[in-house]
Amino acid sequence: MSSRRELTLAGVLPHLARDEAGWHIAFQGVTLRSAFQAVVSITHKRIVGYEALLRATDAKGRSITPDQLFARAKATGPALALERLTRCVHFANFAEQNAQSGWLFVNALPQLLRIGPSHQAFTDDLCAHFGIAPHRVVFEMIEQPSTDELQFERIVDALRERDLLIAIDDFGTGFSNFDRIWRMRPDIVKLDRSLVARIAAPGADHQFATQLVTMLHRAGTMVLGEGIESEDELMTLMEADVDFVQGFWLGTPQPSVTRAGEDAPSRIESMWQRFHARAWDSPGKPVEFASIEETVLAGARAYASTGDLAFAAQQTFRAPWARRVFVVDRHGDQHRPSIASQTQPQSPRLAPLFPDTASNWSRRAYFKRALASPGRVAVMGPHYSLTEGKDCYTAAVTVETHGQIEVFCVDFVASLEAPAIDRD
Repeated sequence: MSSRRELTLAGVLPHLARDEAGWHIAFQGVTLRSAFQAVVSITHKRIVGYEALLRATDAKGRSITPDQLFARAKATGPALALERLTRCVHFANFAEQNAQSGWLFVNALPQLLRIGPSHQAFTDDLCAHFGIAPHRVVFEMIEQPSTDELQFERIVDALRERDLLIAIDDFGTGFSNFDRIWRMRPDIVKLDRSLVARIAAPGADHQFATQLVTMLHRAGTMVLGEGIESEDELMTLMEADVDFVQGFWLGTPQPSVTRAGEDAPSRIESMWQRFHARAWDSPGKPVEFASIEETVLAGARAYASTGDLAFAAQQTFRAPWARRVFVVDRHGDQHRPSIASQTQPQSPRLAPLFPDTASNWSRRAYFKRALASPGRVAVMGPHYSLTEGKDCYTAAVTVETHGQIEVFCVDFVASLEAPAIDRD
């Protein structure tokens, strides 16, 4: 397959063949077939799509990985033909199974979308021929360096103009690029299996996962965690507010979308039961907002009436979750040292950051929100504490002392060690 006509859909369709296992294509001694893996929305508690995965075997029936297959193909000609044959097989198998809703995720190598006959026309023809609306197709662009970022963005824009969804695949590997995500605004970012395993590993700081997902959400994209192989990995991603998940824990890839998703309903129910049970069994019980508000307001009133920060801190530290009390003026400047609870000694590793007088905290969101709503407690976090060297939350409220507006602030942790529960 090297001529322009052979690389069009009209040239590809004659290669399709059907047997009891489904549609397949024979190409240069290799048989190409499809397998599908369910993509689950955590929030909606259902399957919302399927990723089409290539299953290739040689003449002796031995498996060949897609990486091996494309690696031995040249950058043009055979590789482009292989990519189009693969997409055609996936569309044929997905369409035949009459999935009435849900996305079809297909992998795409960006360099192959900008060579040969128009990839836009080929994609349009695929959708029209197999009756799959473009808005149901998600192109997974493999995360890799590009020698021409503008060309890459033009490819993405052309796909988006056709109402196709765009996903960045393998995020978290060596070529991950936040700048590309902010410029491209993909619909979905897929967290690579290796990244999922690292952030869910024993001893890992799970707040990293939460902050990463928050950054991606703020970039305007949904987040999918792939390669889920254990309950711990799934629970970590659920707590981090990941939107979608897929992996062997939820179901193995199958030629049939029905079989690929047959375990999903019970698995989805199971994961939510475990998520709620995990919250019950967690060694840390969450601090209720009402308790935070009451404590911060009591401390602020003590400070406003006496002007004595040490006295106000004593009142605040009656709550075991409170870690530090400080006051800043209406410009965000801190004129007096913070007062820390006795349970939180100053870390010598952060010695250059002390004393913290003359600090300015006006860039912090809790300060801005407290000033914007006088008398109301603003709670923000998690954010990195420059006094403890780890994540914390901060509550702040305005106070008036001697005719001057100040902001009374309390750093705190979001959970406390809970007593053991006797379930007998």
